[in-house]
Amino acid sequence: MPVKVPERLFALYGFMLSHERPVPRQRIRDSIDAYRSIGSDSAFERTFERDKAALRHLGMKIAAIQDYGETLYRIERENLWLGREEFTPAERLTLGIAARLWSDPNYANDAERAVRRLGYGEQDADGAVALTHVTPRLSGGGGHLETILGALAHGSEVSFSYRSAHSLDTSRRRFRPWGVGQRFDHWYVSGWDADRQALRNFRLSRMTSMSVRESSLPGAPEDFSMQSVLEGISESPAPEVVLRCTVGAAPVVLDWSESGTGLRLQEAFPETDSVTRIVEAAVDVPDVLEFVRCLAELGSGVEFSVPEGQELDEDSVRREVDRTIQRAIDLQGRVSAAVTDRDTEIIEPKRGRNRESNDRRFVRLVDLASYVGSNPGCAIRDISRHLHVSAAQVRQDIDALANASDEILGGAYLRVTAYDDEVFVELPEELGRALNLAPDQTIRLLLAIQLLGQVSPDHARTVEEISRKLVSGANGAGVSSDQLSIRLEPQIAKTVDALRAAADSGRMVEIDYRSRGQTAPSERRVRPHDVYSRGNTWYLEAESPAHAEIRTYRIEAIRGLRVVEAAEDDVVPAQRESRPEPARTLVWVAADAEPLAEVLGGEILGHADVPGSADDGETPQSGLVIEIDVIDWFSLYRLMLHHAGSMALWRARPWTTQWYESAKARGIDVAGSW
Repeated sequence: MPVKVPERLFALYGFMLSHERPVPRQRIRDSIDAYRSIGSDSAFERTFERDKAALRHLGMKIAAIQDYGETLYRIERENLWLGREEFTPAERLTLGIAARLWSDPNYANDAERAVRRLGYGEQDADGAVALTHVTPRLSGGGGHLETILGALAHGSEVSFSYRSAHSLDTSRRRFRPWGVGQRFDHWYVSGWDADRQALRNFRLSRMTSMSVRESSLPGAPEDFSMQSVLEGISESPAPEVVLRCTVGAAPVVLDWSESGTGLRLQEAFPETDSVTRIVEAAVDVPDVLEFVRCLAELGSGVEFSVPEGQELDEDSVRREVDRTIQRAIDLQGRVSAAVTDRDTEIIEPKRGRNRESNDRRFVRLVDLASYVGSNPGCAIRDISRHLHVSAAQVRQDIDALANASDEILGGAYLRVTAYDDEVFVELPEELGRALNLAPDQTIRLLLAIQLLGQVSPDHARTVEEISRKLVSGANGAGVSSDQLSIRLEPQIAKTVDALRAAADSGRMVEIDYRSRGQTAPSERRVRPHDVYSRGNTWYLEAESPAHAEIRTYRIEAIRGLRVVEAAEDDVVPAQRESRPEPARTLVWVAADAEPLAEVLGGEILGHADVPGSADDGETPQSGLVIEIDVIDWFSLYRLMLHHAGSMALWRARPWTTQWYESAKARGIDVAGSW
């Protein structure tokens, strides 16, 4: 049976560890069956280069040494294995909490595997103080964050297209990342710009078309601090625009201003003209593309003008708004065509399938060899408990380990024997040691730990010590904790801390809260239960005595907060009233719009390809089909327009008529939008 990639990686790792001196490439090929069976030299070269890249991705330093025209290879052993420095029970618990802070399930699962390899177990939750009444989440940032973290870990450089805040056009840039952080609910990366020959900062959401390669650009100096970079980030002067809309559109404009990405009101919303029912307000535009996306939500329902002297092309913005609306309508047409096409089907996800990467399974094979080597005759159930996988997976891994041992000169360096439920392994000392964390795992844990320190001052000292230990034992990550930073804005951090404290003590709070669809806030008295974030938005879940139920509030819409002592007759037992069931519908979300799918939530039914646009050469576009709850259809239409080209309803008929009717019911005229 052909050897699998993790088994071949293990064979290569085991063979190179068994030689302290550098080994010629040809000898490596002759000594491993999987390489020896490859027919051509070019095929071997490609396979060998991929395997080396996989091991290097895990942080292994594979040195290539030239000796009289021949290339020799050696694995450097410094920081190759998990360090001797142990984590205390409190630190292990904190690591376990941090591992769950990533909203992306792939990141979260990988981080949890990492902390278990550092010794975290279910027993660590006993007797320790956990994080209560606050559940922060780090947004995954999509594939771009994965690329940047990898480049940071390995000292690579990144080429990409970048759009500045006040432009609709992009330009190519090339830089080496020095640090990564999050502020203003956005990911930022700082590094050495090859073209400007200086330190520059970039917002991740404005970076596209990335490619990575080895770099000779300067790395981060010792005194570099991403926290200082984030503190120094300030928006360049934003152009001013004057908006005009009906009173019905005013709540939507307030929604945009609260999110702060596309526009910000310069002052409180002015009074409505009693005759025309028109509202006029001056706004700043911090990001012109986000401004366009906001305007597209209401189309002709909002008018704007650019005062003289402002650096913003009014005609270009209008054309882009029209194009954005048209992209949303065109996508819906293509999705509707796919729904009515009998040849198009939703391909269900393969549930229960092991989707871990080859390098992660290779790491588990090393952990398996290490554990069984230290515990001869251990039972399958013991291995299963130690590795946190099923007994069936353990048996598969034992078979894989045996196959890998056969690859190395007929098993001369590793022997696996299983008797009924007992497993024995004969192996050299080097193979009996657990591998260190991969560099990207270390970086993700450091970022999650920093977020934990921001929202939970009680964990600050523990967070500092964990960061020190993670950095001191880092394997090839090439980063310090100073190169990573998560910063909550003071007002958000203050509000989150006050609500968490109220939840801890069971006290009531009064909040001045603006609901969607309203222009002014109203006072609410609630008892906080939990504070959490999803995507880039923070929420409060609280008991509302006035409604006798649990309700959810956007923290960005809380204008005032006061902690109060509740009188006995104010307290009503929390219970959920029966409400009309929200509508259920299917939406299609483009495969490259992961953050949007995360915000929507719902149940992923599978993936489906839809016809491509003419601009893309009609190449089929892949995406997910998700079943979601819909409370307000108008908000859903706005979301599809804001993310034009990335989201559509999975149904045969278009939604433009419903969008028009929903807007009209709110006093907004969007008839001139198409």
